[in-house]
Amino acid sequence: MKLFLTSNPFLANGEICSENDFLWNFKYSLPYETNALFISSFYKDAITNDRFATKIKDSFNSAAVFFKTMDVLDYRSLTMTKEEILAHNLLIFADGDVATQNDFFRAIGLKSKLEGYDGTILGIGTGAMNLAQEAYSIPEEESDITNPDYVRFYEGLGFTKTQIIPRYDETIMKKLGGFSLRDRIVTDSAGRKFLGLPEGSYLMSTDGHELVHGSFYKIIDKSISKEEAGFMPKSFD
Repeated sequence: MKLFLTSNPFLANGEICSENDFLWNFKYSLPYETNALFISSFYKDAITNDRFATKIKDSFNSAAVFFKTMDVLDYRSLTMTKEEILAHNLLIFADGDVATQNDFFRAIGLKSKLEGYDGTILGIGTGAMNLAQEAYSIPEEESDITNPDYVRFYEGLGFTKTQIIPRYDETIMKKLGGFSLRDRIVTDSAGRKFLGLPEGSYLMSTDGHELVHGSFYKIIDKSISKEEAGFMPKSFD
């Protein structure tokens, strides 16, 4: 199985990011005929899901990466069986909202339906976060930071132990009211290990062997360090 955890592999003009050999590595992880499944975040928004799925397909087509099929998993396809899902040799997990996407996955029993999957998985932002054993839901509103009942951690799909924070450079600069997201992330790292990925960096896993391409940040038990490419996250263990 090949796993790619990214912030966003698409540039503003719709082209695929080639930084750190992403396009090359992704292209050659795919079989000759690719049957793709776009797994939504906001599963009730069919129009947006179809639009993003089409944009993704067009972006890859422009880079000479062609999909034979491009299906969408949202409220219209809730009854998709395990066999139907596993028939897709590429799964693309959408960006969006961690909690909303996670609720959708649990409602349709997606974790059990993905047991034994042996294709290629692309996680984008939120989608990459929910692919971990434990998904970290970064606060998005001021009330999320001050609310003691706000749920920050969810059971993920379990394809990796590595918890990424996508768009790390951008995320840590944000403030919600007078509260710094950087400080919140550092506080939430107590007893945990996060991997901060700036735009253009990504984690690639081949049959469980993980390697970060591009610069990254290690946030371990309230301490932060910036590193260069070549890190194997399994050393977190």
